[in-house]
Amino acid sequence: MIKVALKYGIAGGAFFIILFLILYYTNENPLIYSKLIDVFILLIFLVFAIREFRQVYNNGKLHFWQGMSVGILTYIGMAMISAVFIYIITTIVDPQLLTHYIESRMIMLEENKDTLIETINEQAYLKSISGVKNTTAFDLALDDFLKKSITGLIITIAVSVIFRK
Repeated sequence: MIKVALKYGIAGGAFFIILFLILYYTNENPLIYSKLIDVFILLIFLVFAIREFRQVYNNGKLHFWQGMSVGILTYIGMAMISAVFIYIITTIVDPQLLTHYIESRMIMLEENKDTLIETINEQAYLKSISGVKNTTAFDLALDDFLKKSITGLIITIAVSVIFRK
């Protein structure tokens, strides 16, 4: 299990880094634009990891707990690599990336101010503005890790049920 999870976790983490760098060098802010693609990448790597474990190492059989174990180890590896990379990029390589992220989030909040105040109250809106202004590189890395982990868990449950035999 660990061998397969490490293989796909590291490969998936590397894929996240490559995607991040592609977006970065095409002058898109990868902290904003990579979220939808992340789900697709998680899905692909989790499917292949669980499938390989079932077919190659477990004689075509898979218990739910085995699929969950392989999946969890895989997506945690991918999420950790991605989060550490984001932290390094936003603290050492290009701290301006964090500044641009905060600016774009502030613009989005200002553009949607009326709708947000209607949906939530004004106090929550002001708290959101304060939260965005105080965003740190660690916050971005932690957010990335948590979002990938939660998405990975949901995908892992579905794939484990589907591949179960």
